[in-house]
Amino acid sequence: MEQTAIVQTLVGQHRQLQKDLKEVASLTSQNDHEAEKIHLLLEKFTQDLTQHLHLENDVFYVELLKKMKEKGQNTEKTELFIMSMKDIEKEVLTFLNTYNEGNKIAHSFDEFRHDLPIIIETLILRIETEEAGVYSYWGLF
Repeated sequence: MEQTAIVQTLVGQHRQLQKDLKEVASLTSQNDHEAEKIHLLLEKFTQDLTQHLHLENDVFYVELLKKMKEKGQNTEKTELFIMSMKDIEKEVLTFLNTYNEGNKIAHSFDEFRHDLPIIIETLILRIETEEAGVYSYWGLF
């Protein structure tokens, strides 16, 4: 992938992740607890997230830090930022692992409905922070 396209691809993936979770949220507002549909949507979200995290963690962040170091930049704050993004990643992955089956969602539907908005908000925070922060560094180096 061309380096100039990486940020565009990551932003596009962010929009898809947001769309995936919006679909899940719309099902949780219904009273019939469509746990199996929710599970299938979460599986799609997990696949989309896995692809995104690979590009972000294994390509973008690695290349960004490399470019910054080559230009003599101090990367300490950027590395701390990346670690805080990893904490958010762990939180989202824990949620996905907790609700990784339709019957888990069905049996804990009230908890799921409580946890989902928190995860959505956490993910949106990460997306906004990355897009306003480290993604903008890419063109500088």
